[in-house]
Amino acid sequence: MDESLKKVPLYKKIIPWLVSGAILVFLFYRIDREQFIVSLFKADLHIYLPLVMFFILIWYFIEAQNIQKLYQYFGIDVSYPEMLKIRGATFLLMIINYGLGAGGIALYMKKIRNVPIFKSVGMFFYYMVIESGAITFLAMMGCLFTSESSVMLDRIFMLCLGLFLFYNAEIVILRNMPAWGFLRRLREKSFFHVFRTCTLRSYAGLFFYRSCYFLTFVVFFYFALRAFHIEIPMLTLTALVPIIFFVGNLPITPFGLGTIQAAMLYFFKSYSSEANILAVSIVYSTSLIFFRAVIGLFSLSRVTSIDLYEKDDDETGGDEVAGIINDEQMLDDRSVQIVQGDCVQ
Repeated sequence: MDESLKKVPLYKKIIPWLVSGAILVFLFYRIDREQFIVSLFKADLHIYLPLVMFFILIWYFIEAQNIQKLYQYFGIDVSYPEMLKIRGATFLLMIINYGLGAGGIALYMKKIRNVPIFKSVGMFFYYMVIESGAITFLAMMGCLFTSESSVMLDRIFMLCLGLFLFYNAEIVILRNMPAWGFLRRLREKSFFHVFRTCTLRSYAGLFFYRSCYFLTFVVFFYFALRAFHIEIPMLTLTALVPIIFFVGNLPITPFGLGTIQAAMLYFFKSYSSEANILAVSIVYSTSLIFFRAVIGLFSLSRVTSIDLYEKDDDETGGDEVAGIINDEQMLDDRSVQIVQGDCVQ
């Protein structure tokens, strides 16, 4: 393995797990733990487990198609079966961190299509900005059309409207970066070149694909919550689930563990007991990690011929890999997602 891959500080790996553990300990401390166990036993797991397995496969197939289209929009041909293998294999990295999962795809594309690492990073940044915009848009639609009315939903709408405008302004600004002074050099970097060459077609296509992807999560939660005897109207979930994703994708815990539980407790507290909500959130996160790990292990066995850490003939691979690993926070900060969107995705 390239020595540059060993430069990731140990504390960067440990701190997210410590934060996750601290949040979960706090949440368990404040609920009725006996009721939590009762909720697990009373849940209709014979309904929930087939449901989550079905949807995990659906999410896997949709996300592979979305990423395939991302590369195709920028003129890089990759087949759908090929992307299924790559996305599946990087699920193992995604479990640790959504940004690492995206970085893993960038490494694979470097090896099999010679796509520069930082071009892929720029493409995923663009992808995550659009993804974040799609999440806020869905939340706004849910707030507008739900039959329920509350101060919380009004605040969610205003927050999402501001964020939606911010994400779209971000794309416009980066696409029209002026060629002044040091900005001229930045414009030519592969990372920023992605924004300069993006089109309305790529934006509209990815926005539509990511919106459809997140809508499937709303449908999933509508039925999954019923397995735990929680009933929430579909349009209310359309407003709340994207916000839960938003919180769960903050790059402070691995795979959203802790943050997604806290978000579900806050937003679903009017519909069931805290113990029951924590039960469904723990089962959700656990099943997502387990079944995606199974897909990851299966897919990894099919792509082992690609040696991610082998140096390229031009000896530049190690430096680019070091950049993507050491600057993974660049991806993480936009993963309000990588993620990963995802983490909860």
